[in-house]
Amino acid sequence: MQETVEQPTADTHTPKPPRRKLIFSLTGVGVVLIGSVIGYLALIPQTHVVPSRLAQLVTIRPGVKAFDIKPTSSLVQPVAKSGIKPLEAAARQFPAETGIYSRIWRPSSNAAAATEIIAFLSPTTTTARSVYQLLNTQQLGAKSYAASSLTRRSTFQVPGIAGSSGATYSSSAKSTTATANPTLGEVVFRIGRVVTLTETLSTSSAQSSVQIIARSEAAQLRSVGPGFTLAATTYPIAASSVWAIVTLVLLLIVGYLPFALPRWRQRQALLRSIENEQREDTWGVVYKRTDSGGWNAYVPALPGIDVVGPTRAETDQLLGEAIADHLDEMRREGLPIPEQNNVVVGHVVAAARPA
Repeated sequence: MQETVEQPTADTHTPKPPRRKLIFSLTGVGVVLIGSVIGYLALIPQTHVVPSRLAQLVTIRPGVKAFDIKPTSSLVQPVAKSGIKPLEAAARQFPAETGIYSRIWRPSSNAAAATEIIAFLSPTTTTARSVYQLLNTQQLGAKSYAASSLTRRSTFQVPGIAGSSGATYSSSAKSTTATANPTLGEVVFRIGRVVTLTETLSTSSAQSSVQIIARSEAAQLRSVGPGFTLAATTYPIAASSVWAIVTLVLLLIVGYLPFALPRWRQRQALLRSIENEQREDTWGVVYKRTDSGGWNAYVPALPGIDVVGPTRAETDQLLGEAIADHLDEMRREGLPIPEQNNVVVGHVVAAARPA
């Protein structure tokens, strides 16, 4: 009876990388990415105070048909010359959080019509309240425009804007034409750290127009006011590019290192093994005592090598140097190197014969 021997089948599946290497690789990549992002945000971005960012605080569409045109002027006003003491003091201490910006519309079809929105940015809500109270007193008082022969006609609040204050002013002189007596409408309100003064000069419906414009400005402030700052952060292209390249190189190195390192170690071990084998060539040697008490030695596999030394140790040293020189000469001449162990030295016991 013959027994069937089951032959092992070759594994056709491609070996997968060890899970430990994969974990080390992913961990290293994650550490490099996190460190790169933290380092980039700490070292590369540059922060500057940009006064022109104040333009974001003022709407560009007042919401009144007569003024929904391109502004005739927009500018950053100097805080130091505003005459608003709380804001001036804040600007000296917090220049990146304080400013004044105005935008003016003047329809060409009506020379007597104009509107202006002025936004006052404060570093804190406390300062903003002080600015609001000061503007409310200066701009909306009963005699605020007495020097311009304007009399306050009404006071009001703007629906939808909590804490707002408004007033209308017109000339006390009588006129036979409507254009000679335009009405001035003003609204002051605060949203967060921003106080806004809205002024509208119109020959009709000044109060209605200024309320619409104030609501448009309030909507603008509610969208951009929270967290607003004059500080702008830029990211230099050259430094960012260098940082990205260095990060990519590190990611490649760290991601590939767990897989490449074992291969490198194996290669080094193989090279060391080959080097050791080359350094530790062993040749069969025949020793013989000389009449003077020294030692004579030769290598049967390498004809021509025959040395004599006073002691066994010195003989071995001379023999080693002779073998190395002989092998170098054979390599230079292209001669084949014989096998080291083609000669075996042993002992044979001869059978004794009767005399």
